[in-house]
Amino acid sequence: MTATARGVVDLLLETRSLNIVLWAEEGRLRFDAPAGVMTDAIRAELVARKGEIVAFLADADIGERSTVRITMRDGVRLAADVFRPRRRGAVVEEPLPVIWCHERYRRAETVEGGVLTKLDSQPWLKEMLRNEYVVVVVDSRGSGASEGTRRIEFSHEEAEDAFEVTEWIAARPWSNGRVGMYGLSYSGINQLLAAATAPPHLTAILPQMAMFDLYEFLRPGGVFRDDFARNWSDLVRGLDTRAGAAGAGEGPDGPAGYLAGHQENADVFGQAAALEFRDSVEPVTGLAPYRDVSPANARDAVSASGIPVCHLGGWHDIWARDTTLWFRNLDNPQRMVIGPWSHNNWKNEDLAREHLRWYDHWLKGVDNGVMAEPPVRYFTMGAGAATGWRTADTWPPSEARPRELCFGAGPSGTIRSVNDGVLVEAGTPAEDEGDAYTVDYSTTSGRTTRWSDGYAGGFHYDLTPNDRKALTYTSAVLSEDLEVTGHPLVHLWVSSTHPDAAFFVHLSEVDERGETHYVTEGVLRASYRGSAPAPFDRMGLPYQPGTRDALAALPPGEPVELAIDLHPTSYAFSAGRRLRVSITCCDRDNARVEEITPAPVITVHRGARHPSRVVLPVVPRA
Repeated sequence: MTATARGVVDLLLETRSLNIVLWAEEGRLRFDAPAGVMTDAIRAELVARKGEIVAFLADADIGERSTVRITMRDGVRLAADVFRPRRRGAVVEEPLPVIWCHERYRRAETVEGGVLTKLDSQPWLKEMLRNEYVVVVVDSRGSGASEGTRRIEFSHEEAEDAFEVTEWIAARPWSNGRVGMYGLSYSGINQLLAAATAPPHLTAILPQMAMFDLYEFLRPGGVFRDDFARNWSDLVRGLDTRAGAAGAGEGPDGPAGYLAGHQENADVFGQAAALEFRDSVEPVTGLAPYRDVSPANARDAVSASGIPVCHLGGWHDIWARDTTLWFRNLDNPQRMVIGPWSHNNWKNEDLAREHLRWYDHWLKGVDNGVMAEPPVRYFTMGAGAATGWRTADTWPPSEARPRELCFGAGPSGTIRSVNDGVLVEAGTPAEDEGDAYTVDYSTTSGRTTRWSDGYAGGFHYDLTPNDRKALTYTSAVLSEDLEVTGHPLVHLWVSSTHPDAAFFVHLSEVDERGETHYVTEGVLRASYRGSAPAPFDRMGLPYQPGTRDALAALPPGEPVELAIDLHPTSYAFSAGRRLRVSITCCDRDNARVEEITPAPVITVHRGARHPSRVVLPVVPRA
């Protein structure tokens, strides 16, 4: 604490001892004092330090925190923080709407003798208190200061806990019975799983960056994202088993009581590494996790609940595609907002605005027009902050039209890559040829990707070094801006000297200096290329079953087609720049690829018989 802050505290303690009541109102300092108590010296000091006092009061007196334990049906007690708003320095006594978070990453922590709460780490929540919502944060079972053990993530008992917590909140005297949920990442998923249980008082939810398909996240195209799985597993293991979570009246055993149960939590990475196929069974629980606890399998129950859902996502999030799949697969009253964000990179003012509009409408009955607007709101990257936001009635936007750019021989003269190929308009005459590539196991999209950002590892791309080691196909200079909004699709015709290979595909923009700017990506292991009807609405995009019996080796020397859908995006490629598709067979820092010696040689075929190409969803210029 700074000397200035200590001075404000000392001053407020003095005024309180004299029964002088101070509060901030619309940026002004107000007071109420008994006759004769307010001396000239105190008045002068209050006037001189008015600005810092108002700021301190506005922040410090925004709400009152209390802690409690909520007992579940099996006796497990969950730790909870309850923040009740203040009005003119006094806690609001009348029942209010409540929003709560089912938190996986500790609801509060002890830091240097103090307590760091979610109001500190997520400042937008203060706006909810200022607008007179009660905010509740609950440690999920087996985590934080809650009791219990976690046998598997996204368990059914965790969803049942959410049902009970919701109804417990609705019965409190400070609640008016209208309950919403909020939360990012795991807490976003928890909202949807809670909605699937249909708690009677759960009125609306706002899942932020929530996963849809567990298999497609952990093993996209059959490629294991071991870096994310390992780091996330280490992260939660540390949070679950080390002291530091702020208590909530633990009882005589203190933290040792709940930490003992946490020691028995499942090894998340060990489970994920062993579950190779979509139908793999986890031996301890007997569950097939990709079937039994994947959030996607709750979609029908979420729809049946009728609970209004606002999906909040980011184009550079680990679950950008998942956000759109939730929107397409639910029948609830819903809205989808996707901004230029990654998993851990967003603005508090954006979060406050979106939450207030959604909950004012559904929890307070305010006619603010949020449901009269087009249900899709998204930001087009590269279009500029002032003009980047767009709306649509559907996803993908109905005006988007497919535009094919085929792979050609080149050179483009833009990069010294393995081949320096070109992208040309469909219909351009081309010879049936191929580009050979010896698999380079040093290739990587970096250590600060959308995937590392998912476990707070940072977000920044520099694809130029990767492209120099890749097969690249670069367009001519664009004569006008080109807006790509939707799900780009890459068709690769490939053959290999080995029965299998993983194909990592990046779409980027190349600027006037020849530097590449990441847009989106996709991946597919060739042996997983088989397609099948999806069990949910996948917007016509390819769906790989991912089961052992669906695998098919590459036939020796024979070209086969791979259809790889890239993560959705909305990006305005600028006139004077170029598009590029780059292809490697390894992303060393982000995914597990078996290293084979000698390295296989793959060939990307192109031409009339084997038209390798990218299909872009292009929005026509207005």
